[in-house]
Amino acid sequence: MLRVNPATAYTESLLHHHIAQQEHISAGDISLVKIVKRSIDARQRQVMVNLKVRVYLGELPQSTSLITPIDYRRVDGCRQAVVVGAGPGGLFAALRLIELGIKPIVLERGKDVNERRKDLARISREGIVDEDSNY
Repeated sequence: MLRVNPATAYTESLLHHHIAQQEHISAGDISLVKIVKRSIDARQRQVMVNLKVRVYLGELPQSTSLITPIDYRRVDGCRQAVVVGAGPGGLFAALRLIELGIKPIVLERGKDVNERRKDLARISREGIVDEDSNY
């Protein structure tokens, strides 16, 4: 993790020089600095930028992407699995099944989104809870 001033964080040549100085290497040896994460710390009078970086020396990476793209292939005619619930866990499970070549069948009970919004409004306005809604 690097902690630098904003000018260094947002100027490529200054960032290369800072990293080279910190790691005791030549700035010319750095072929690429890829910023993985950036956050600003403005709690003190002097604003600082925290950086998490990947530094490449003498070579370029095969890909500058930080994540490996996922190839979601068609699962028509494949084995099937039932996923109960279309919440965050259910949707994650369905995507994972597709990655594994299994066709997910997602079951969700309750009302559609517009009807759920009306149910939530009824709770706020009237204090009435619909036990059959899936909010």
